[in-house]
Amino acid sequence: MYVSRAVRTIQEDPVSGETVALVLETDDDADPDAVAAAAEEAGATVERRLQFGDLEVSVDQEEVGAVCEIDGLAAVQTADAIGIHPDEAEEDVDPDA
Repeated sequence: MYVSRAVRTIQEDPVSGETVALVLETDDDADPDAVAAAAEEAGATVERRLQFGDLEVSVDQEEVGAVCEIDGLAAVQTADAIGIHPDEAEEDVDPDA
């Protein structure tokens, strides 16, 4: 399973009382409902369900390690890592359109 550098850093040195938004990418053969239930058992809150059975969750930084232990995950990244911002898009974007 892939764990991004940012997530590993949080896992190794969590800030007490701070939360982080993570994207849990599920394995192709994983049950997204089972992964969501396991995330909640690990202390995360499922904020929304994404395409392909992936999940966006929020979790206390001190619980990131438990989230990374969930069976059925292909990758764990911060939600900011997958965000799309119009000013960073590779194509021309007219924000006034």
